[in-house]
Parts: sequence; structure tokens; C-alpha cells
Amino acid sequence: MKKFLSLVLALVMTMSLVTVSAGAKDFSDDNSITYQEAVDVISEIGVVDGYTGGDFKPTDVLTRGAAAKIICNLILGPTTASALSASSAPFKDVPVSNTFAGYITYCAQEKIINGYSDGTFRPTATLSGNAFMKMLLGALGYDGDVEGYTGPNWSVAVIKQAAGIGLDDGNDEFVGSKAVTREEAALYAFNMLQATMVEYDAKTSVDINGATVTIAGDKAKEIENTSRTDGYIDDDNKMQFAERYFTDLRLTTDTTDDFGRPANTWRFKGVEVGTFAKTADATYTADVKLGQIYSDLGMSDKDEAAPVFVDGVEASESAKVSKGNDLKVSELKFTNSPAANCNVGNGTLVEAYLDEDTNDVTIVAINTYVAEVNKVVAETNSKDAYITLSELAAENGATSGLRANDEFETTGFENDQIVLFTYANNEIQSVKAAESAEGTLTRKVSGKSINLGETKYDFSKMYSVDGGESSLGIDSEYVVYLDANGYAIYVEETEYNIADYAYLRALQGSSVAFASDKAALITYDGKMKTVDTKEDYTNDFAGYGSELQIGNANSEIVLVKETSNGEYRLKDLDTKNPSIAKAEDSFELRNGVARINLTATGVAGNGTQGTDYIYADSKTVFVVGTYDSGVGEDWKDATYRAYTGINNAPTIVDDNDSSAATNAIGMSYYCRNNGVATIVYLSVDEADYKVTGGNNDVIFFAFESGSKKIEDSDNEYYTYNAVVDGKIVEGVKVDASVKINNRTSNGSFSSNVVFTGADYDDGVITGLDSLSNSGTVTGINKVNNENVVLGYGSGSESTYVVADDAKIFFIDDDGTITEGAVSNIRRSDEDVVTYVLEDGQISYLFVQQYFEDNDQSSSGGRQELTSITGVTYSAPNLTLTLNGTNAGQNYKVTLKMIVAGVTTELGTYTVTGATGATSTTAVLSVGTLASIAASGGIYMVSCGGQNATFTA
Repeated sequence: MKKFLSLVLALVMTMSLVTVSAGAKDFSDDNSITYQEAVDVISEIGVVDGYTGGDFKPTDVLTRGAAAKIICNLILGPTTASALSASSAPFKDVPVSNTFAGYITYCAQEKIINGYSDGTFRPTATLSGNAFMKMLLGALGYDGDVEGYTGPNWSVAVIKQAAGIGLDDGNDEFVGSKAVTREEAALYAFNMLQATMVEYDAKTSVDINGATVTIAGDKAKEIENTSRTDGYIDDDNKMQFAERYFTDLRLTTDTTDDFGRPANTWRFKGVEVGTFAKTADATYTADVKLGQIYSDLGMSDKDEAAPVFVDGVEASESAKVSKGNDLKVSELKFTNSPAANCNVGNGTLVEAYLDEDTNDVTIVAINTYVAEVNKVVAETNSKDAYITLSELAAENGATSGLRANDEFETTGFENDQIVLFTYANNEIQSVKAAESAEGTLTRKVSGKSINLGETKYDFSKMYSVDGGESSLGIDSEYVVYLDANGYAIYVEETEYNIADYAYLRALQGSSVAFASDKAALITYDGKMKTVDTKEDYTNDFAGYGSELQIGNANSEIVLVKETSNGEYRLKDLDTKNPSIAKAEDSFELRNGVARINLTATGVAGNGTQGTDYIYADSKTVFVVGTYDSGVGEDWKDATYRAYTGINNAPTIVDDNDSSAATNAIGMSYYCRNNGVATIVYLSVDEADYKVTGGNNDVIFFAFESGSKKIEDSDNEYYTYNAVVDGKIVEGVKVDASVKINNRTSNGSFSSNVVFTGADYDDGVITGLDSLSNSGTVTGINKVNNENVVLGYGSGSESTYVVADDAKIFFIDDDGTITEGAVSNIRRSDEDVVTYVLEDGQISYLFVQQYFEDNDQSSSGGRQELTSITGVTYSAPNLTLTLNGTNAGQNYKVTLKMIVAGVTTELGTYTVTGATGATSTTAVLSVGTLASIAASGGIYMVSCGGQNATFTA
């Protein structure tokens, strides 16, 4: 007998556990299709099409007109059917211009369909399941008059006949009066392909009182198939519908899918459409006794040696499926050496198949695993969109076999999303987003279950806990991710905060500088911090008799929590401290590459995860301490920088000097899920290793917008209008002693500047790195919307391609930034241009425009300044001459003071170009200016790209 459990059906439908070859059509809504095998086959042979947008719309209802088209496609084939037309209206509401007129005419002539008594067909009306079944029966050869498909009870006869030949197989919830959906139509048409056609003997009819009554030849008989097509669908000497009308279609029924399930393989015109598991005869979602399987299959004789497959691999021990056998599937040996039982338990889909002819049973177990989406790759001209996964290790130590480079073609997922997946034959078979619930942990039973509030969640066999099950704390908030059957498969804290992690440098008692319980830390953002601790932890952390370098065998990354009285509680984590060799090419961290190699074997692309390499993702935090033994520094002198995400991490590789390192890299890291690093601390000697790049952010500062120095209780800083990662931001704070390339500099910029690698402390930028692939030139000209000339008019011009996704910004005299496009660029030999290159193309362009208008022709138009001369100061007046002015044009003059490299803007003034002259002399009232010459200071006036200095 067949046992169907609703939960199992939900699992099968949502996880789409089918093995589909490249021949099958991919619809964008494949995950919403219940009858995957039917839709794939029917769409492949052209009977039911998808939509131009790439979707199938499985739940859209079928119209009567569309149903006629399907019938014609089945009988005539899509090519012939598409040529059908109507010379006259087949029904009064179906004009010859109707899209379906030809199909409806054909079906009416063949007596496959009927209209209504009022002479209409109603082509746009929905079609009931009963009516569609009637059409399919007609196409198979059943005579509606003979079979009683007429009169008030016609549907009873139709459904009896349709169910009798299996047209509704696969839909256990068939309701004939409901409108049929597109995927239901595909299912019933798919079943029709495999149904046997019928015919009738010559009929003898007589007229009795005006009624025609058939008195002979009224019994349908199956059509024999003695042609070569017998066996294309079923080798039974009978004519299946597809064996007559779709002779390029082949069905093989004795195959298996990647999980080991008995399956059907379909081919069309020699190309595989797909391999699809057959419907199991008994299905379970947890471990099960072999005696239960025997009973549920309705067996009367035992099977002594039923093969068992777990995730597609056959177990070494077969199953004895017999009455009363209490042995469970999980108790069967999966491998003899090493000895291991079958990984079967809560959440495992266990399916049993019975061959009633041989009494042979096949048992298949499919586990659901949990993972985090590691990478999302968009579709290209040569490759479909795909994702890669990072498996979250199960508490029982079992793994699916997932490899880092395994790809799954799909869309609709995001980086770091928690998903369910199945795996077999070295391939990801299915991926589905995991549902989740949140709440307060009120109870836990180790290895069994947890309670969030009043709700109990039993653990899946493959459950994983962030930080390990021992880390679960009562009254803490958690998110539980559920498999398709409601089992808890992954648990993590609701508020995971990377700021709670730190490297433990030293403890109270390990330094005479400590007079109380304290801990010296390197925080997640690279800061040195010493805190008072809740207790003396010296006995809890071995080896902390002195300050420990990152990577020491005893080094610890800890979870730091502040208590209500301001003290801190430390919790040790499962810190890994790999021993990095000093030999050449023994370590490799590359920006944007998820794999971090820890040994020469790993660098060569080989080895074992956890020993030779680990993985990072977009959430991994890297804290990198660098020092230079070449100038007498050691690891205690390291300067630390923090980076979030592998795409922002620096590249750290051997310096390739053909000699071993003097100081090996020190490394300590922690993985919350034993698969992907959560936080990595590194101690790197730059005399031995090259540290480049990191933080691919681009930060541009408009120096004209710079404020005077601002002081508050915590900081001294300047503010600027800026572009941060492609977005315009006003009031960005820059520390007055910002560190540029780890060297202290001044936060008052004297020109437009672009940087990368910003460090922040309480919202103030405290560190910046120079951007090596950037530059500044004077002059720009647009060639077209894809190319620009930099250095225009300078005699040293270069033409660059502007990337399709380049960001273009314009800055005015006040430092106001606006975003634009290449089309907005004007020809100018004085505009100052800051640019960033990526792969040789311009990715960022910042154009400082000093005039609203520019002389774009050889004559006429507004003129630009050529110089500023005659600058004199006599309090309170400043006199100057602007050369190259145009009558009536307004010019903005900015007065600045420069002392010890610090530029301070003192005011701006407007000068209007004199009439009838190309030079304009102006007297500006600027007030009293202090004498700053003794301290090396000067005053400067700026206008239109020209500068002049003077002293007071």
C-alpha cells in the first residue's frame, strides 16, 4: 500500500528533490512548481509553454481556449497545431480572429470538445478538472456518447474513467469541480502521454422514438502496438499516446537518481530531459524500524537483503525487512572500516520502495543539511546565476561532503543567508531558504531539544549550534532555523555582536603594572584596551604568565561582556592557533579570496580544511598587526588595523626573497560554526611579508568644504563634504592628527584628496591609507560618453575608458559635491580632476570646477582668470587685481591663512568683472590680519584656480 504523510509531501515539494539534467527547461519559478517531472517533460515537448519572462506560473488557472491548444499540441504536435486556423467562426463567441479559433475548431470537428446549448464556447472562462479530463479522454479515443459523458451526470462517468486509467495520478487532492491550474493541466497531460489509447468496433445504431441508441460496438478496447515504437513508453504491446504522437520521446523506468531512488529518465530527441524519483510506497521523516516498513508496505513475505542508500551512498549492511523487526535504519552499518552506522534521525527523509513483482525493497535516506550562502554570482552571457555554500557543521560531527567550489544554479538568495540543502553524488541537489523563529531560551535538553518560550523544538539529526551547544544560555535570546518538518537545524544568538570579541594579550598577575584583576585586550576594531575584570582569570587561561603574541599555542580569543558595575566577564572560545612555518610560501591571504592558506600545501591548492586552509566570508573580521623587524621593531610594537569582510581584507603573501622568514606570522582565529572564520587576528613582520591593499572603499574629501578645527570633550577634528563608497556625505569628521598610512599627519587637507582604508573611532576618521591606483591632474575633455582625456591642455594628455558603472562627481568653489555623468563633463584646461582606476578604466572621477561657465569656443563666451596680481594689505583693506575677467561676471575670492601646514579659511568675497577691461582691481574689507610671518605663516587668496600669497 502507499502511505503519504502531509509533512513528507511538503518536504518533497519544497526541497524539490529531483535530479534534473541540463536538457530540462529552467523556469524562474521552478521552486513553486509541485509537479516538476510533468512540467519539465510537457514543456520540453512543447505542449505547454512558459512565459516570455522566463516563468511558468504554475498556479494560474487554465482557460477553455488554452485547453484546446494543449489538446491540439498533444495530437498534432506544436508545429502542426500552430498552423491551425478557422475559415468560419466555430462558435458564435469565437470569431476567426480569436487566438484559439483554430484550436477550438479542430477539437470541435474531432468531437473532443463541445460548446454550450446557447451556441457559445466561452473561450476565456476557466476550465474545471472534469471538463479537461473529458477533453483528454476524447483525445485518447474514448467516445463521449458511448461512455456516457453527456447528460446531467456526465462528470461522474468522466472521473470514473479518468481515475481508472490514471489521468489524475500524482494529485491526491483532485477536485473535479475546481478550475484546473496550469501545472495540474501539465500533470494530467503528462499522465495522458503514458495512457493507452482505445478504439471501438464498428458501431451499430438505431433510432428509437427519435433517439439514436448504439446497440453494438459500444465497448472501448485498447489499441495494440506492433510497430517499432512499442517500448518507447511501455513495452506491453499496447499503444501509449506518446508512442503514436511523440515518437521522439523515450521513457526509461529502471534507472536511479543521485540519491539511489528508483527513478524515471526521460529523453526527447536524444537529449535527456531529466531523471525523476518515483513515488515512494512508504515515507517517513525520522528514523524508523524495519518491521514498521514491512507493515506499511503491506508485505506478506520478508526481504532478507534490502539495499539501503544514505545520501546516495549504499550502506555496507543491507536491511532485513521483516515482520516485527525492531532494528532501526540508523542501527545498520554504513561503513565497516571505520565502523559507522547510517546517519538517520529526525529530519531525515526515509523512503521505501517495493517491487511487487519481485518483493524487493529499496530503502533510501536523504538528510537535510544547513549552510550559509557563501557567494552569490549573477548570470552572465556564458553562465547561469549560481551560489556557493558554506556548511554549518553538525553537532554530531557529520558532514554532507560539500566542497567549497560546489556551485548550485539558482537565483533569489543573498550572501550569508541560512539555507537548507541536500547533497549526493558530489553535487548540491537542492537549496531552500530556512524558516526561522525567535524567542527566549527557557529550557534545553542536551542533544534532544530546546524551548523558546513555551514552544519546544526537537533537534534535527544534523543540527548545528552557533558557538557549540554548550554555549546555549538560559534566558538568552536565540533564533532557531527549522527544516521542512519543523525540526531545529540551526540555532544562533539573536544579537550576535562582533564588538564582544577580543584577543586576550595579558591578565592580572602577568604584569607588575596590574594591581587588581585586569585584562589587556586587542579589541575587534584593533584598539588596545585594558579592563577591570569580574574575577581573577589567571587560573582559567593557561600560559598567561606574560603577554602572549598572537598565534602562541596558549593564545585565546575571548567573549567580553560588561557587567552592571562596569567590570567585565571573560568567556573563553574555541581559539585556533595554527603554527605557520617560516619557509617560503607557507601563508597566503588574498583580498577577495575566501580561502586562507595556512601551509605550503594549502598555498599549492591542496590539503585539508582546518589544517592547511580555512575560509572567510563577508562577515569575517580581520585584525592585522604589522611591525618591521628591519627597523628594530618586534611584535609588541605592532600597529593594528581592522577590516570587515574578505573583500576588504588586505593581501598578505611572502615577500618572495627566496629566504625563510625571520619571524613567522602569528595567527589566532575563531570559527563560530567550525566552517567559516568569525574573527582572525594576525601578527605580521613586514620585513618578511608583503601587506598590500585592504578596505576597497574610496573616500574623497573636498578640501574647499573643510571647516576650522573643532574641539569637543573627546576629539579634535575637521569636517568635510565627502564621497564615501560612492555616496555623498556631508560633515565627515577627520581627526586633527589622522594617521595616513599608519603615520601621523594633519587632518586639514590643502587640496582635494582621495583615500581608502578608513579607521573610525566614535564616528571620527582616525586612519586612512593612500589609494595607489589614483591620481590628480589639471584639465579634462570628454571624447564621448565612454572616453575622457585627462590632462587636457597640459601637453601631456592621456585618454581613458570610463567604466560602465563609474561614479562621476563635480565639486564647486565652495566644496559642494553633486553627482553627475560623463555627459556633464565640460572641456577645460583648468578644472582639477582626481581619478581612481580599476583594471585600467576610470571607476571614480572627481572634477573640481572653478567656474559655472567655461570658454568652450575660440571666440566669445566667458573668459577665465589668467592670474592674480597686485595683492597688498593695509588694514582693514586687501587690494588685488584679477586678470582675465569678463564684464559682469562674478568671481569668488577666498582668503586663507596657512600656518605649519594647516590651512584655515578666513572668508569669501565676490568681485564683479569690470566693464570694458580684461582685468579688474578690487578693494576688499577683510578686517585686521595678524602678523604670522615670524611663525612661517602666509596668507593666500584663491580665485578660479589661481592663487597669490602675501604677508600682513
